[in-house]
Amino acid sequence: MKILFITFLLLFSYEASSELIQDLKVQKIVDGDTVYGSLNGKTYKLRLTEIDAPERDQPFGRQSKVFLRELLKDGEFDADISGQDQYGRYLARLYDNGVDVNRMMVSEGMAWVYDFYVTDKTFYENQQEAQKLKKGLWSKRYPAPPWEWRRSR
Repeated sequence: MKILFITFLLLFSYEASSELIQDLKVQKIVDGDTVYGSLNGKTYKLRLTEIDAPERDQPFGRQSKVFLRELLKDGEFDADISGQDQYGRYLARLYDNGVDVNRMMVSEGMAWVYDFYVTDKTFYENQQEAQKLKKGLWSKRYPAPPWEWRRSR
């Protein structure tokens, strides 16, 4: 019973830490998985969860950033924030006009599923479809995941 109670508390505290912020204004697109947004004078540096986009100096890095900019072109988005990372960035799923931006990045081959941190395993289905159709970075023969690219630098 004690274990069940502790498990319930952990699940409840995780859910309670999630925060939906609506109508953030796009300030800056850093790369394919990092965005600055603002609301009421507060700036949020957001790291897109579930995904890892190519680094800026990596093949498809520029295309990934441009694609994210295009997804957020209307200038406003919603962020479902689930916490912060070790760099102080807010971890978030972004939504624009009902579109799951994080999932779209994977579906169009502009980001990998971030194996080390993914919690929504359905992202792998989107990645497999993008691979099958050779979309984006999957058009290359041996695309290097960003975590390997960073390690080699």
